[in-house]
Amino acid sequence: MKLTDLLNEVEKEEVLKPVNENPEVVDEIGKFFVVKKPGKGMTKEDIMIEATVFDEIKMDEIKGCYKQKSDASRVATEALKEYEMQLKEMEYAMNEFRAAKKDIEDKKKAAKDKIKALQ
Repeated sequence: MKLTDLLNEVEKEEVLKPVNENPEVVDEIGKFFVVKKPGKGMTKEDIMIEATVFDEIKMDEIKGCYKQKSDASRVATEALKEYEMQLKEMEYAMNEFRAAKKDIEDKKKAAKDKIKALQ
């Protein structure tokens, strides 16, 4: 075997060796708890997740980050109650709107009938 062949073989082996892209990573922060903003059909378990600094967290999707699970649980419960209350308020407002719209339609029909009667 020639020296150049040997060097080429060693070079190929070095290129094919997997490179350890994640050497020992130190995480001094540890786990924490993220409370997401609630959405339709979500439960407390859906909006409260355990995370580390290596997890993706989008700021516009969360209510907060907490070191203690109890704090995160309390905030998640409050967020769900607030969300449900807002849904009820919106439902009430929509029902009022529908009732007002129906009332206007009834008055419009009554006015048309009176105009036809006068002709």
